[in-house]
Amino acid sequence: MTVSLAGRSGGSDDTWSYLNDPRMPAMEHGWKLHVSARPGELDEVVRLVLPVLSRHVCHAKFARDPDTLRRLNSGTAGAGAVGKAVTVYPLAGTVVQVARELAAVLRDRQGPRIVSDRRVDPRAPVYYRYGPFTGDYRTGRSGRLESVMTGPDGQVFDGLAVGRYRCPPWAEDPFTHGSGPAESSGPVDEPSGPAAESSGPAAESSGPAAVPSAAGFGGGRYEVTAGITRSPRGNVYRAYDRTLGRPVVVKQARAFVAEDEAGTDARHRLRNERTVLTALDGVTGVPRALDYFAHRSDEYLVMTSCGDRDLRREVLRDGPYRDDDPRPGRSLSLLASRLLHVLDAIHARNVVVRDLKPDNVVLDDSGPGHCHLIDFGISELDGAGPGGATPGYSEPVLPATGPAAPADDHYALGATLFFAATGLDPVIIDADHRVNRDRTLACLAAALPGRAHRTVRSAVTGLMDLDPAVRTAAADRLRTGTVTTVRRPARPRIDGDLLEEVIAHTTAFCVAEAQAIVDPARAARLAVPTSIDVYGGSAGLGLELLHHAHRPHVRPAVEALARWTAEQARNLPPGFYTGRTGVQLFLAEAGFGGQEAVGADTDVEAGPAHSDLPDRTPDGGPPEADLIAGAAGVGLGQLLLARHALRAGHRHTADRHLALAAGCDRLLASGTARLTATGADTAGRAALGEGLAHGEAGVTCFLLEYGGVTGDPDAISRSEKAAARLAAVTPDIVAAATEPGATRRYGSWCRGLAGIGTVLVRAARRLDEPRYLDLAQRAARTCAALAPRMPLVTQCCGLAGVGELMIDVAEASASEEFRRAAETVALLILSRSGGSWSHPVFPDTGLARSSATWAGGSAGVLAFFRRLHAGGGPRLGGPWLGGPAA
Repeated sequence: MTVSLAGRSGGSDDTWSYLNDPRMPAMEHGWKLHVSARPGELDEVVRLVLPVLSRHVCHAKFARDPDTLRRLNSGTAGAGAVGKAVTVYPLAGTVVQVARELAAVLRDRQGPRIVSDRRVDPRAPVYYRYGPFTGDYRTGRSGRLESVMTGPDGQVFDGLAVGRYRCPPWAEDPFTHGSGPAESSGPVDEPSGPAAESSGPAAESSGPAAVPSAAGFGGGRYEVTAGITRSPRGNVYRAYDRTLGRPVVVKQARAFVAEDEAGTDARHRLRNERTVLTALDGVTGVPRALDYFAHRSDEYLVMTSCGDRDLRREVLRDGPYRDDDPRPGRSLSLLASRLLHVLDAIHARNVVVRDLKPDNVVLDDSGPGHCHLIDFGISELDGAGPGGATPGYSEPVLPATGPAAPADDHYALGATLFFAATGLDPVIIDADHRVNRDRTLACLAAALPGRAHRTVRSAVTGLMDLDPAVRTAAADRLRTGTVTTVRRPARPRIDGDLLEEVIAHTTAFCVAEAQAIVDPARAARLAVPTSIDVYGGSAGLGLELLHHAHRPHVRPAVEALARWTAEQARNLPPGFYTGRTGVQLFLAEAGFGGQEAVGADTDVEAGPAHSDLPDRTPDGGPPEADLIAGAAGVGLGQLLLARHALRAGHRHTADRHLALAAGCDRLLASGTARLTATGADTAGRAALGEGLAHGEAGVTCFLLEYGGVTGDPDAISRSEKAAARLAAVTPDIVAAATEPGATRRYGSWCRGLAGIGTVLVRAARRLDEPRYLDLAQRAARTCAALAPRMPLVTQCCGLAGVGELMIDVAEASASEEFRRAAETVALLILSRSGGSWSHPVFPDTGLARSSATWAGGSAGVLAFFRRLHAGGGPRLGGPWLGGPAA
């Protein structure tokens, strides 16, 4: 779609077409407007909008074509993207006038509700919110991308649009006539009310779901009591039926969301669910449809409540199902039998579910293994339905055209039982469904080895066969309890030749990704620029590639990546993993100057600047102490920079970095910098407060290195005390991690024993304390037991971080046990990946595609395979700095 206005420049990327007004002053953030539209009406809406924009000073962007808007409106890019056909960035003080004019020309037009905004006029699809104009993106402490806005008092606010309205405290809503800063959980046409924090898999992380008020909702019949899940297509609520005097579940379908070319949207799928549930009335294990009504433009289905625990949450909270689990109701065979029984009853009514998965299995307490199937929005009745599938579950076997068959549900049953037994979703990274299936079964064999688990391996293997006749036979065997012998999935031998091939292939992939980052044509097409930090950006990728400079094309790729990184004008905090200290380290190691390019206010020849040290947190709190963004990480990064400067013969520069490290040490010693908890206080936190990324282990890591480098007796004393505190809590963490329902995050680098164990290894060497190495070995064995349940192959929260600990312990103890454990982790990583064994495709944290970042992509996995092949060696941010500084 071509968009033009006289006197304004244009351009486009993969998502947007732009109009830039040369009269518009530079504004980092402010009040902006969004116009919602349906894909088929995009051209007409743009035609109506352009004359309004021509009368005002403003920038604007437009969805580049109807297919792009259809993708945005589907919700796959997030709830905050739905409906945003046009974005207007008006001159300060003119937003109300521009909004009113847009509302006047767009009155009575329809489009999806924009849930991140407030509505200007209930009769027009025009919305507003306070947000970023320039897109100052960076990685936050949690590892999530943030669009940073800095207020007049220095307070930082994440401006990314999410599934609810948010506003920074310094901004006064211009549409409320000076009533003060706004904070609402829903826009004008979705009144807010009581809500519960949504903990289901579809829930946004930004806060509680917006809940409709009782007034007029279902004629006042239903009182919403809590939110269950939040989804771009509509939320699910718990409610009380005043007429029947019973609790119910109310499912919402938002108008015009996920609309296809035929005009079918989320409401059509909800109507299909009502039809299917009506056909299934009386089937045990299926909710009953009680009512259906419209509330404004959205539609709602009221159903009986089947329970408050779905299988996904149950497994993630309490661990996998096992036939030998002594806890009541945790038998995998009983769960399989019950699920198949419900499926058989559904199939007898000529319904194919099409969307069986752990999220849609609800458990109750009426008896062992009692379960229900929910969510029939894409189900088929008599061979007809709206289509759709979930990758890894029903999608691998559903026909491209024509009706689904009961055997297709059997595949999804096998995948669901695989999740129940392992806590893992099926592998989906490869384009070949057969490769994904084979790798999934390899993961099953690793998680459930031996004769004791032969029954479940046999059942899942048969149900997940790509031949429908084999799946049908497997379901028959499951009904009768018959067990067959299945061939053990193939897996490679981890040797030097295979490791060399994996490293060479993955290095080539990372080089190609580095070349893509610096490609100006590609950069111009990106709606969100590539990060430059260590955690998720160019610096982390470049630091790993430097270890492979002898390989083809690496050196020129790193040089180009360093040049590109230095040229980026980013407002980064001083942190190591998520800030400019890590970027400076990459530029220094790559032999590239230009420290000023990453936002340092300090001349290389000058003394320490305040901006090089952690300052107050975005909410005005004390400086952060942690390794990711705080004083411990900045201090560690400055020690690494000092080491580099000394090796290059730049003693004055090294002294400056050591002075900054000393500043970080003072912040920690005085208590000025403090650890701040992140995330909800749930079982999934694992050892977050003690862990390497945000806890005591990260601080201990820096103190050990600072004391060792400087030789300062006071610093060494404080490192000894910190190591002793960490050692004292480690046995309790190990014990918690070995409980039957322990979260697998106890094995992670960031919040678990993989990171804690690494610090204990270093403490054993620095402080000459063998008992710390013993504790590190206990931590490593615990991680090895958790590893088959860990879904990610990455450094942060994944298997590569676990593998790094095994190598550390193997190096420190010269133990073959931990070398073999590292090789087992390598096998697990390959089993969770696509491609061939020697040319793997490593999935990122989304599991469906690959990237080259350090924390969540292939660069971090490459680091583990490099060290495994070499039997050790340096790791990113690793505490291997040598002895005291000269």
